[in-house]
Amino acid sequence: MTKILTSSATRPRSQTYRQCVGSCHAYITLREDWRQHSAMVQKAVGFKQCRFHGIFNDWMGCCKRTDEGAIVTNFVNVDKAYQGILDLGMKPFVELGFMPEVLASGSQTCFHYKANVTPPRDYTEWCDFINEFVQHLIDQFGKNEVCTWRFEVWNEPDLSYFWEGADMDEYFKLYEATVRTIKSIDAGIRVGGPATSKNAWVREMLAYCESTNTPLDFISTHHYSSDSALEIGLPSTEIMYFGQKKMLNDVSMVRQLIDDSAFPTAELHYTEWNISPVHNDRFGKDSEFTMTFILQTLKDLGDIPDSYSFWAINDIFEESGPGEGPYSGKYGLVNIHGIPKPAFHAYAFLSQLFDHEHLTDNESLIATTDGENFRLLAWNHCEPSSHDFSGADWIINEKEHHETIQLHGLNGRYRICAWQVDRTMGNSYRAWQEMGEPFYLTKKNIEALNQAAEPVLVKDEIVIADSDLQVMHTLPTNALIYYEISAC
Repeated sequence: MTKILTSSATRPRSQTYRQCVGSCHAYITLREDWRQHSAMVQKAVGFKQCRFHGIFNDWMGCCKRTDEGAIVTNFVNVDKAYQGILDLGMKPFVELGFMPEVLASGSQTCFHYKANVTPPRDYTEWCDFINEFVQHLIDQFGKNEVCTWRFEVWNEPDLSYFWEGADMDEYFKLYEATVRTIKSIDAGIRVGGPATSKNAWVREMLAYCESTNTPLDFISTHHYSSDSALEIGLPSTEIMYFGQKKMLNDVSMVRQLIDDSAFPTAELHYTEWNISPVHNDRFGKDSEFTMTFILQTLKDLGDIPDSYSFWAINDIFEESGPGEGPYSGKYGLVNIHGIPKPAFHAYAFLSQLFDHEHLTDNESLIATTDGENFRLLAWNHCEPSSHDFSGADWIINEKEHHETIQLHGLNGRYRICAWQVDRTMGNSYRAWQEMGEPFYLTKKNIEALNQAAEPVLVKDEIVIADSDLQVMHTLPTNALIYYEISAC
């Protein structure tokens, strides 16, 4: 039994989960369906920042070279992308990359949209371009606004797929040139990196910035509970699942590195995280397992990171091309038709909780209050005994969880409502499987899946509390239950 003394002191509930969310690449944010789906997520969650790749990708048309060799900039699409983010109630978390073709030293590219991943051919040209870019943002959006944004240099330069040769020394050269250019415009603009995969280069980045007196406002990095080189075509047998608790271990380790460095006040931003980086891992991205993994991870981490950016806000995500079906292992909270996936409910219910939390020793419960009413979120996360990143279900160590939660110190009449999501309730992915996994959805299919995605009301009753109020539930494997307990 979990006993909560309702007269005891509370603490502010962690808001780390909503500080940032990821997306695909900049040009995608101009699409109508991306904006519609993101608006739906925003209404339910209210993320504060949004980060995406490719603001300098040639699809955005940021710059060209004249016949005389001069660089001419054009930030019309940049303005549309960032204004769209602002219109959704978020601020841009600006990822500076990838390299415009006319500034690039080579021809290596990544992703479906052919983003150039080579260093600048001329660092003076690059710095002039960055200077024009940031000056333009200040002119367009105002200095006070831009100083509330964060600027992150590149994406995963520790991987040769995203930075030619995974050359750390060259990356540090790029970082130093970039941050000094931005700081010369306004020292208040926050800049950081190294935006690496798997917590890489953090120690080296801190040491480099200390030794060269290079500004560093934040450390950013990425991680997944499944480890791979992120090389396209890597066999799934070479990807290992290390377990949900890896997330806390990683974040705690990186935070300690910062605390022990010459930059102890630097922010820590995880600008990508999810269960696995594999694009066709349906179970790890689309199932109920994702939902409870999210909840357990966010509960474990609390306020250790300054932001923890789930990858990603929706399935309009085309790094490897358009989604291969309605549920194809893309990273989003809603699918390509805007239908909520189980992961959506983790964030939506977190956002419905009150802002003050009662401390308990229950690692799978968040109990909140507004001083009179109570909202509780509980879950049963079960880890796998084996995994399959090709799209099939993983084998889970299944276990029901029986629980009693006692709210002590309540008297009077209360209404208790509870909603549940699990394999059979509120689960559009499983409903799609029951349909026979159609590749193309009809309007009727979409309506049915949206209905299937609705959390199920499993309790609605009036009780009279006499000092104690109890709620009891039995949760199946990888399920959640959300309670609203209201004085009436």
